[in-house]
Amino acid sequence: MARLEVNRSGEMEVFVRVVEQEGFSAAARTLRMTPSAVSKLVARLEARMGARLIHRNTRDFQLTSEGCVFYERSVEACRCSRKWRPLSAVSRRMTRPQVACA
Repeated sequence: MARLEVNRSGEMEVFVRVVEQEGFSAAARTLRMTPSAVSKLVARLEARMGARLIHRNTRDFQLTSEGCVFYERSVEACRCSRKWRPLSAVSRRMTRPQVACA
């Protein structure tokens, strides 16, 4: 299984993928993760947000009103994040000046 960076932006990306794939299993396949891992990441995100984002059971999947708002904002945040990733790779390769601290 691929190891996805599971920080806050990683949780957000997983959530977006779950919504776009309309389910945990489909999202897990595209992310090369287990459905359990995807479910746990979304549950952790919901706990941190203090809101249920998805109503789910074994046969049904539906975004809550909070989930709809969070999805829209997450899509934009992920899009912005992808734009900046190439710049962060370049900045890591650049030499940084030595700074003396007193």
